[in-house]
Amino acid sequence: MAHDRTRKMFQIPHELLDMLAEIARQEARLKMERDNLEKEKSVLMGTASNQDNQDGALEITVSGEKYRCLRFAKAKK
Repeated sequence: MAHDRTRKMFQIPHELLDMLAEIARQEARLKMERDNLEKEKSVLMGTASNQDNQDGALEITVSGEKYRCLRFAKAKK
């Protein structure tokens, strides 16, 4: 096994190699989660426009679905 060969060659404690392997697994899992969140975010991103509607409605498109908002307020900072 390359793992044992490396450990013997450099006198690396087995526990340290196990910890490094666990860190690598966690980094890979976190990267996958981040990529999935980025994909989800791009799907959920929408656009809003007020296209000179007579009723003043705000038109919002999210994931291809159109919504009309007749009442809205600015977000508080």
